[in-house]
Amino acid sequence: MGLKAYLRGFIPCLVWVIIFSVSVSQGSAKLVFSWWTVYVVISYIVCFPRGYRWLTGRMRQEKNPAKPLKNADQEALRLGATYANTGKFGTARIGDTGSKEGWLTRVGTNLVAWLFLVVAGPLVLGLSYFKK
Repeated sequence: MGLKAYLRGFIPCLVWVIIFSVSVSQGSAKLVFSWWTVYVVISYIVCFPRGYRWLTGRMRQEKNPAKPLKNADQEALRLGATYANTGKFGTARIGDTGSKEGWLTRVGTNLVAWLFLVVAGPLVLGLSYFKK
């Protein structure tokens, strides 16, 4: 699980490193040292695998994590919305709420969660230890 977690977080860590260490002043991009870059790399190395295990464990412990709402379309139409809550991880057009999530939605949701875990890894681990 350790290597798999590191591989999952490599691209988000790289995104944060690029954001924090590339200075774009006056139209020229150059690599600069930043303490945020050091923080992100340390958070990725130390906290990301543990946070990833904790997050996947929490998602498995949920009673019904993917149970869609039975009357999502009717509720959305009653409220005048064009999108309905799927009961999973977001919304979909009315009529599509009962279908499975697309691969792009899953990848996007995972990428955002991994980006968050790379930056807020120490906070997530602190909260998980505090709740124990």
